[in-house]
Amino acid sequence: MTGTEHKGRSFIRKIPAVIIPLLTVTAFFAGTLFADGTITLSLSAANSDISPGDTVVVNLYCDEFDSIVRFGPVEVVYDVEQFEFVSVTAADILSGYDVTTDVSDDGIITISGEFIEATDEESGNVLAPVDTDISTMLFQISLRVRSDASGDTSVRIGSVGEFIRSDGAAITAYSSEELDINIVRAVSTDATLASLAVNGVTMTPEFSPQVYEYSANVSREVTSVSVNAIPNNLESTVSITGTDELVPGENIISVRVLAPDGISSKEYKIFVNRQEGYVPEGSGFVDSQGVTYTFMSFPSNLTVPDGFIQTTKTINGYTVPVFARDGISSVLVYVYNGTDSPALYFYNASTGIATVYRPEQTVVSAGRVLTLAQVPEDIRIPGGFTEGTSYINGVDMEGYTDADGNFLAYYTDDSGNGSFYLYDEKTDTFYEYMSVEKSAENLYRALFYVFIALSVIQSTFIVILVYVIRRIITNRTNPRPKRV
Repeated sequence: MTGTEHKGRSFIRKIPAVIIPLLTVTAFFAGTLFADGTITLSLSAANSDISPGDTVVVNLYCDEFDSIVRFGPVEVVYDVEQFEFVSVTAADILSGYDVTTDVSDDGIITISGEFIEATDEESGNVLAPVDTDISTMLFQISLRVRSDASGDTSVRIGSVGEFIRSDGAAITAYSSEELDINIVRAVSTDATLASLAVNGVTMTPEFSPQVYEYSANVSREVTSVSVNAIPNNLESTVSITGTDELVPGENIISVRVLAPDGISSKEYKIFVNRQEGYVPEGSGFVDSQGVTYTFMSFPSNLTVPDGFIQTTKTINGYTVPVFARDGISSVLVYVYNGTDSPALYFYNASTGIATVYRPEQTVVSAGRVLTLAQVPEDIRIPGGFTEGTSYINGVDMEGYTDADGNFLAYYTDDSGNGSFYLYDEKTDTFYEYMSVEKSAENLYRALFYVFIALSVIQSTFIVILVYVIRRIITNRTNPRPKRV
């Protein structure tokens, strides 16, 4: 065997060792970018042994929720001779989804959902499709056991519909075994409530059957309230006291529940704070600019922004009436500065900043109080925007508009920081104006280019390899004559 033949055969033997790893790496990238998965739906309940009249809460879980933008219809089936439907509630994790439910007479609960563009009311952040790889509760389904029910029964998942991911891929969904429930013919000891509400008043925290104390605020004009309490077992007895003749300050409403056994009982308390109608003599404060303000009683025809409720706060050592809103640091106070007429001011006790409330210049959005301000000389107006006005919430706002009708203005917040804010008409919210970083999009684009580059390199390598092999074979078959 000549030296040339030995080298050719040695090179050919090395070809698989080069090609196989390259193809493996390429397949790995393709599998990583385009892998698919499955979802398993299951049902659970805190108590599977229940009595007639009891309410059982069935939780619908999924083992993972991989950026799902559309799901359903999912069918949950129960025996109408054993249960009657009460309610179905979506978990908070689905706050960015448009959920639809339907309940048929033959015991089929149909649930569907589709992700919509939405914004979290507290943080102002744009919500994204749920992306989790851990078991997550999606819905709570409440069923009440009929008074004549008995024996073993079950709740099961029928059809699971389809689950579509944000990239358009369809995820295969499965359902686990049915949920077995045993109905025991015994007198119930359940003395909990299924729901509790004060009509027209917000309770804190949100109702939960295992939470027994709540707080609420009512204005000074309110002297009585109406309480709606529904027991978990309809055979339970509910008695409510303390709803009438509310006095200024703290009032206690008691909701007592006696279980069907006549022994077990629970008491829920609602601490209702009726706002004080007076302003302490000499009460006031000095703001960050050294201006002195004196508290005044609220006039009867006062108009405040949406979401603000009357309460009391301790400011500068005085307990005074204010208007407050959850998630907003500043409170609305009615004060007199010694020069202008008494008016509503936003006051931030942490920064000492007091800003008069003018509907046409003040915006409460994304957890901040924004006040229209002059654009500083060293700050440029964003390109494409010119002076203009926009009609927002019944008020003509002054600011800047562009050719697409977008509106922005320069505001200072209740901490004294200034910035441009862009108005989003869909969510009725002002967001701080800044360039949007498309890092995720750039990453996917880069991975795509890397994948294409690997494919091109692989193809070029194969072409060169084929060419070299053919040259070797040709030289062996038709060797060139040596010159003498």
